[in-house]
This record gives sequence, C-alpha cells and structure tokens, in this order.
Amino acid sequence: MQGQKNNSNGLIGIVKDLLNELMPKGVNWPHTLGSALLALIAVQIITGILLAFYYSPNAETAYESVQYIEENVLFGRLIRGIHYFAASGMVVVIFLHIIRTFFYGAYKRPRHWTWVFGVILLLLVLGFAFTGYLLPWDMKAFFATKVGINIAGVVPLIGKYIIKILQGGSEMGSITLSRFYAIHVVILPILLILVVGGHLYYIRSLGPAPPWVKEGDSVTYTNRFYPQQLFRDSFVAFLLVMILVVIAANFSAPLDAKADPNDTSFVPRPDWYFYSLFQLLKIFEGNLEIIGAVIIPGAFLTLMILLPFLDRNPERRLSQRPLATTIGGVSILLIVFLTAWGAYEGNKAREAKEAKAAEMTKADVEKPPEANPMNGLSLFETLKCAECHKGPSQMLNIPPGLEFAGNKYIERWLVEYLQEPYRIRWESKDERPVIRMPNFKLSEKEARDIAAYLMTLSKDKLFPEHDFDWTESDSDMVLSGQDLVFQYGCFGCHKIEDEGQNIGPELSHVGSKLKENYMYHIIKDPRRIVPNTPMKDFQLDDFDVEDIVAYLRTLK
Repeated sequence: MQGQKNNSNGLIGIVKDLLNELMPKGVNWPHTLGSALLALIAVQIITGILLAFYYSPNAETAYESVQYIEENVLFGRLIRGIHYFAASGMVVVIFLHIIRTFFYGAYKRPRHWTWVFGVILLLLVLGFAFTGYLLPWDMKAFFATKVGINIAGVVPLIGKYIIKILQGGSEMGSITLSRFYAIHVVILPILLILVVGGHLYYIRSLGPAPPWVKEGDSVTYTNRFYPQQLFRDSFVAFLLVMILVVIAANFSAPLDAKADPNDTSFVPRPDWYFYSLFQLLKIFEGNLEIIGAVIIPGAFLTLMILLPFLDRNPERRLSQRPLATTIGGVSILLIVFLTAWGAYEGNKAREAKEAKAAEMTKADVEKPPEANPMNGLSLFETLKCAECHKGPSQMLNIPPGLEFAGNKYIERWLVEYLQEPYRIRWESKDERPVIRMPNFKLSEKEARDIAAYLMTLSKDKLFPEHDFDWTESDSDMVLSGQDLVFQYGCFGCHKIEDEGQNIGPELSHVGSKLKENYMYHIIKDPRRIVPNTPMKDFQLDDFDVEDIVAYLRTLK
C-alpha cells in the first residue's frame, strides 16, 4: 500500500510540476502546435486500431475489407475519413511546428537535439503517410505506391535492395501489402514512441524556448502553464479534432476502383504532401532523375538535421541571422510553389478524368443506332472502297486487304476510324503513303453499317482460336512482353508514342484496334498471314508471343 501511495504521489507531483511550469514571455498561441500534433497522433492511434479490427492485409481481400468498413461497420465511413484527413492534418501541423521553431531560432543550442528529434518525427509522419497510402489497394494507391517504390530504386548502390525489401518480389502483390501494413502498424509506431519520447524529454528538460531570445540573455516569465497555456493547447487540439470530424462527415475518404496491375492507362498522382517531390521528378527526367529523387531531397533533409550544428550564430532574431532566414524562406517558398503546381496539374488531370467518365456515361446512355451489314455493303460499293482495297493482304499491304477484317479489327475502333481516318503507317521511313484514305464525312450510323459489313469478312481457318484467355494475362506477362518488344528491336520499324521508327504500322493504340487472336497469329507466323510481308519472323515460342500480345493489348 505504501508503494502504491508513493507512486501516486510521484505521478501527482509530475502533473503539478507540469501545470506550475513557468512560461517565458511570448509563449502563446504559436506554441500550441506541439500539443495539436500530439492530439492528432492520438486520433490516428485510436482510429487506426478501430480500422485494424476489420482490415485484411491481403491483395485479394484488402479492397473488399475497406468497402466493408465503409458500408457495413457502424460509423466506419466516418472513422476511415477521420484517419485519412488526420494524415494530412499531421503533415500540415508538423510543417508549421518546424517553421515556427526555425523562425523563432529555437533550434539552436542547447535545444539542438529537440530539433533533430523533430526532423526525424517529420520523416516518420511522411513514412506513415506513404505506407498507409497503399492499404486500400485501389488504383490510385497501387500505382502511386509503385512510382514511390521505383523512386527508391534510384538510390545508388542500395536502390535495388530497397525495392526487394518493400516489394517482396518482382511485382507488387500480397507480400508488398503485408510488408507495408507491418511497417505502418508495427515498425513505425515503435519508432514514433521512441522519437516522441525523446522529443518530449528534451522539451521538458529545457522548457519552452522564448521567441527570439538569445541563450544566456535574461528571460522574463509572465505566467504558468496552467491555466492560460493549458487552455490554449486544449482549445486548439479540440478545435482541430472537431474540424476533422466535420470534414470526414461531409467528405468521405476517396476510394477508386480496385487495383488492376494490367491497366497501364491509369495515370498515378500522389496525395498533396508528396506533390513537391513529384514535381521535382517531372523537372529532372530520364538520366537526371537521381537529382530530383535523391540528391535534392537528400541534401535538404541533411541540411535540416545538421542545421543547429552548422548555424553557430547565437543570435535568434531574424534580422540578426539574414543568411539562415533567407535560405529558410526560399526553401519554404519553393516547397509551396511545387506543391501548388502539383495541385494545379492534379486538378487538371482530375477534370479530364471526370470529363472522360461523363463522356463514357453519356455514350452508355445514348445507345448507338443498330448496325446493318447490308447497308454497309451498299455503302462500301457506292464509295468504291474496293478500288483501293482490291487485293488480298500481301507484301507491304498498302492499302490493307480486307479479306479477314472481321478476324483482325475491333469493331468499335473501325467505327471511330471510318468517321475520322488518320495515317496509320508510312510507305517507307517517315514518308507519307502514295494514297491516303479520304474522309467521307460518314455519320455514325453509316460508319457502324460499314464496320458491321467488314466484320462479316473473315477467314477463320487462317486464324484458329488460340487457347488462352487474354483477360487472365497478368502484370508479369505485360512486363515480359514489353522487354521482348525492346529485345527483338520492334522499335526499328514500329512506333509507340514517341519511341521507334515510322516504317511499319504505329502501335501506340494497337490494343484498341486489333484483336488479340489476330496479333497472336501475325506475330507467331507473319508470312503465313501476309505473304511476302517485310515483317520479320523471330520464331518465337507460344509463351513469348502470349507475353508480347499481353503487352500490346494494354496500349489503348
């Protein structure tokens, strides 16, 4: 009993000392940011535990478990929303806390280790944001994380090992998700406890730093922590939590479609707190990527950690340390500029995505007119299409023969192409064809009729159905196919986006133009399909051809 009483007295004594701590003059509202950050950490711990009760860290079930939380768990949507928006809140608050500490000169000795722990805490907050981002396993999370992992791979010497540790295999999957989850809920929280503990230890040992007062100068104490500063801390923390609850109640945390590694058309963008790094990668592309991914961020973080040891000027007033103030101000402006730039481009990308979705919805609602192959044949004859497309497919195949158009083309592409023809290939390198298909100004109905007629032209014996379900081609096949396209020099004749030569047909959007079975046979045995074609026969086995087709079908 006596031991329990002593422990109780000890705890009460600590609380009394904390409440009665003298506050230097100038310690007021800006100094509430530390308590606000602690409040957000507590919010994240509580909501994170609640989410962990229902979350399944497996690629097959993670997305569905998040959907279950949103739709079936009591207050699940609100809890996930608070957790999501609190992550952004933590980034904002810790940046403001660091900025306040910097401009007050509170990073200088003897509070240098408080600053170092604070910078490490910033890295941990960003680490939580990065590892938690993948957990919903939706499209945005998957591809943005993939970009982040690839950035880590740029680090000299250890980059490939970082990728292996984070990814756990040749591609992102369940192992990747499990590792990110373990880092997010086990490793980072342990580090967070240690770093926050160290940070608070030095704060309590040295007390709050008075603004702009040089170490050794006299300090005026105007009040105690209780009640004024305690009220300020409590008010700001409570207000911040209430704002998060209101935001989460009115704006749910985003959740895109379930991650599909084969959808290479998805353009990933990170959350706003990584915009500055994302924009650096856009400035330093290709061989210069290491500058934006490693050198600039690494130098900036190193400078932040070493700042108290490099800046030995004892003065703390802004006017007395112009160099540090200028460097700090310029750094903040650059980060804000890059973030604003990234937000602007993100808004443009989102608007384009929404416009495309609206267009697709409109297309679904407005059903196209019924196609009539017989009307298409009549139009084909009236427009004298056979005068150009008169021969069977052979040699250069310009204009292309249409005797197996139904085996070759995707009907939807034909409809769009017939309404607005464009150059598909060149007679020879970078030279226009002798004859280019004219634009007959066809209506959608006329184009659909002609396309329907062309779909009846087939040679099924020439194109036996290959025994493979192309919808089951995975990301490993896609990457293998992409490597094979490079390996066999396909870019020597074909162009994909800005790479390759204008000799054979362009392949930039071949996945929306040609049927998979046709691509399989033309790659497997080109001269059997088009006699005397200049296309090389590489004698590929079925597996390699399947991989190449798996890659080409993603080019849409």
